[in-house]
Amino acid sequence: PWQLPLAMCCPCCIGDPCSENRRNWYLGQLKTFIGIISVVELCIFFGEVYLSGTWGAFLAVPTDTLIKMGGKVAVLITAGEYWRLVTPIVLHAGLMHCVINIFVQCMFGIQLEREWGSSQVALIYLAGGIYGNIMSVLFSPGSVSIGCSGSIFGLFGAQVAYILGSWKMMGDLQKKMLTMSLGISACFIFIFSFSVGVDMSAHMGGFLVGIVIGLGHFSHVWGEAHWWSHHGKVIAYGAVVTTTAIALIYMWHQPELGYHESDR
Repeated sequence: PWQLPLAMCCPCCIGDPCSENRRNWYLGQLKTFIGIISVVELCIFFGEVYLSGTWGAFLAVPTDTLIKMGGKVAVLITAGEYWRLVTPIVLHAGLMHCVINIFVQCMFGIQLEREWGSSQVALIYLAGGIYGNIMSVLFSPGSVSIGCSGSIFGLFGAQVAYILGSWKMMGDLQKKMLTMSLGISACFIFIFSFSVGVDMSAHMGGFLVGIVIGLGHFSHVWGEAHWWSHHGKVIAYGAVVTTTAIALIYMWHQPELGYHESDR
């Protein structure tokens, strides 16, 4: 029984890690969206260290380097650098930050991609990161935020939405497996969410948009008789687009976030 949670956390720990089947399995993971974005994030982290010009950046990348590479800075975003709502997703503050985020997103993100498809996981991943950064601008405007935690929370929120919609149709074994997977993911997320320097607003933003998109995309699992299966997609995606537009308009008109009449 102990092998099941171990395999869910780290499949490499079960069986021969160098067998031909396992090597093929590794290559398969690299061909997924989560695998590709993880490699990209790791490469960009090494780029951060290189630009910092010091080996100490492996432990803590200087803030000025993170800003230059596209970290979330509220004043710069409201001044027109809206690409900073996207670029923080692939940046990390140090080796530990990078490794933990990549491990967690690979731990359950690749499995979700197998079940839901690459396009849907990519949509949730990017939407979670962007929405998380928008929330960070609104509720933590003074911080320089980076990392893919908002995206990870988006995937977690979508998983919660999927389980809520399909719970009644699941068998006992499937319920146990999904509950265990969700519980393990929640433990990792809970532990690292309350670490020093963590941007909780970005986490909550990613989680909320993940739930909403998940409820919309998986509206069909509620059953034909349920009204949500017919209107869920329109309501969910409409809510995401509307709240995003409202948030952008609000942040643009807030002087404390960097907006001035002369900036028009």
